[in-house]
Amino acid sequence: MELRLRILLSFIAVAFSVEPSKVSATCEFPAVFNFGDSNSDTGGLSAAFGQAGPPAGETYFHAPAGRYSDGRLIIDFIAESVGLPYLSAFLDALGSNFTHGANFATAGSTIRPPNATLSQSGFSPISLNVQWYEFHDFHRRSQIIRNRGGVFSQLMPKEESFSRALYTFDIGQNDLTYGYFSNMSTDQVRAYVPDVLDQFRTVIKDIYDQGGRSFWIHNTGPVGCLPYVMDRVPITAGQVDKYGCADPFNEVAKYFNLKLKEMVQKLRQELPEAAITYVDVYSVKYTLITKAKKFGFVQPLRACCGHGGKYNYNIHVGCGGKVKVDGKEVVVGSCKDPSVKINWDGVHFTEAANKWIFDKIVGGEFSDPPIPLNMACQRHPAQ
Repeated sequence: MELRLRILLSFIAVAFSVEPSKVSATCEFPAVFNFGDSNSDTGGLSAAFGQAGPPAGETYFHAPAGRYSDGRLIIDFIAESVGLPYLSAFLDALGSNFTHGANFATAGSTIRPPNATLSQSGFSPISLNVQWYEFHDFHRRSQIIRNRGGVFSQLMPKEESFSRALYTFDIGQNDLTYGYFSNMSTDQVRAYVPDVLDQFRTVIKDIYDQGGRSFWIHNTGPVGCLPYVMDRVPITAGQVDKYGCADPFNEVAKYFNLKLKEMVQKLRQELPEAAITYVDVYSVKYTLITKAKKFGFVQPLRACCGHGGKYNYNIHVGCGGKVKVDGKEVVVGSCKDPSVKINWDGVHFTEAANKWIFDKIVGGEFSDPPIPLNMACQRHPAQ
């Protein structure tokens, strides 16, 4: 065993009171089950409500691939890292293979069920509780289908995969923006965070009751640095930080993350066999945005694929939409080089930014406990 790996295992053993001999080098996840919003949607919303059209997917897939980005998402890099294929969306019946897991995320999803339709609010009806219902049904029915044999056994996960799988979560951003877009004050948004997280907690416990043991939970990012928020919600000059981000919205996001971390700590006490990793993607994303030039990126607050305005974002004409320029109808396309841009369409990140973020979090530097992704099955004893 390499010296560096021995040191890492010894550190984990000492920090968490585990005998070094009982700490395995890596976890072997046979499947990944993901829950979330557009930050990790690999085709759910597109399957249910129509494909995210070009130029989405142009960088890596060279065609629309159900993702709201020019290429791969963090969840795609997670799948690659643990040696699994990209996750098929649960809602996508065409060409899907669920042997190695399923993705229940859909763009626009919230933790709390929205009280308006998709067309009215822009938020998905497939909130986290619905994603849980889908998973619960998938767990049961996939085994019935698998037992039919033949091709069915090659498309569904084995029963033991559910207890050994990695359960990933990236959701909560839309619960905050839902409040802003409903004309709530930041104090009002802040006030309902505990209820939102209580519903999140219920879903985690339900999955645990279904046999899930390894959980990888992302906190929410700096929503005050996203064009679609800054363009739509009025802010004063005094509310903008030196990097151009809106402080009030980021402060609420940090409050959400503080309470999310407290929730994780409580769950560790309530779920004694669970290994729960809390991942601080907020810090990683904020560092990338505020130090973009240092990392080879430019114009961090401007969308790559958009049209007009301070942030190259227009709520009425999105990426891939059509606009008239000098009397001619033109498709809103991407920038010349998405690889140096952070924001894709005013809402989501580019593949280049997603890869940069993944590279920062995969090693565990921004995790609690500070263990890498491939050791996320290691249980963190309640303290």
